[in-house]
Amino acid sequence: MARQRASHTRILLSYAFDYVILVVLIAIWGYISTLPPNFSRFALTDITLQYPIANPETISYALACILSIVVPAGIITVWSLVIDFFRYRSTLRSRLWELNCGILGLALSITMTIVITTTLKGIVGRPRPDAIDRCQPAVGSTDGSPFGLSTVDICTQTNRSVLEEGWRSWPSGHSSTAFAGLFYLSLYWAGKLSLYDNKGEVWKTALVMFPTLGAGAIATSRLLDHRHHGTDVLCGSLLGVGTAWMAYRLYFPSLQDTARQGRAWSIRSWGETKLSPEANDGMDGSMSREDESRVDVEIGEFRRRQTSSQPYEPPTYANRGAPGYSPEEYALDEFREQEWGANLLSSNSRVTSGNSSRVLFGEDEDNESVVDKGLGNASENPFRSRIE
Repeated sequence: MARQRASHTRILLSYAFDYVILVVLIAIWGYISTLPPNFSRFALTDITLQYPIANPETISYALACILSIVVPAGIITVWSLVIDFFRYRSTLRSRLWELNCGILGLALSITMTIVITTTLKGIVGRPRPDAIDRCQPAVGSTDGSPFGLSTVDICTQTNRSVLEEGWRSWPSGHSSTAFAGLFYLSLYWAGKLSLYDNKGEVWKTALVMFPTLGAGAIATSRLLDHRHHGTDVLCGSLLGVGTAWMAYRLYFPSLQDTARQGRAWSIRSWGETKLSPEANDGMDGSMSREDESRVDVEIGEFRRRQTSSQPYEPPTYANRGAPGYSPEEYALDEFREQEWGANLLSSNSRVTSGNSSRVLFGEDEDNESVVDKGLGNASENPFRSRIE
């Protein structure tokens, strides 16, 4: 199918819908948070519910939100607009695109987490470790019979919000929100720093570890304040990790794809297979995800052949020049012919990666990159930008 030129309006509408969904999720969370929880029965003799209310908390909910949401958003903004400029000398439009994807992923991770957490808190209605102190049972109250459990009917607490919060223990909101934001930042840094580039640089691991360590500290504070049981914190943390990973992979490639150096997926547009390089108008990523996946397979096959002695038989291109034959298909065919057809799969060929984003598929006797010789510049061959 021939590539169509996508309009800027269609691009904006495509991603504006993402933000609309985020707003809807926040509205759902706001409504659910006003509903009373399911007050589970409890035992007055249960010592795990007899802790006093911690006042003040070690880490308040407002501070947890700043650390888990505002700080990661600020770091992503600085990295996208400033650090990416010095690393790639990329255009402002390209950096704004990276910022859009980074913030969208973070926002999606946070909103999914708070909606799921708030919903589960209300449905389960598990009492907190300080539930009895919040309840303020009437003098002389005893557990009911025959099962020895009490209900909130024995509570004399006049502040309804304090009482209801005592039955919103599982899962921990601090823990889930902290990992949703800070573990997402760890994933973001791991991609940008090409953590798994087979170089084993410890400083990268240390930097990537710090946001996750901060999330762990926030989660642990809930145990120290006796606001949550251990399983509340554990489940909340796992929930945050899961949503962070899912949101990150929605907008960014796998951490094992170090050749992309954590750059966001290319632009999508409603009604289009993907933007062509011309319609992309200078934004990062000119291929569709289908084309990128196909090219990634080809590159992976090329690398695999380099480490083996199996010869490669280039395919025939009977459809070259046919209607709908895309620039990416032409570039990929050129790559196959010029790289594989030139018998570059010799014992001296190798794949190297340096601090730059270029991937070298081999060097000749003059130490000139085969990619430079074979693929030309980006304006002549659109595939070159895919491997640089």
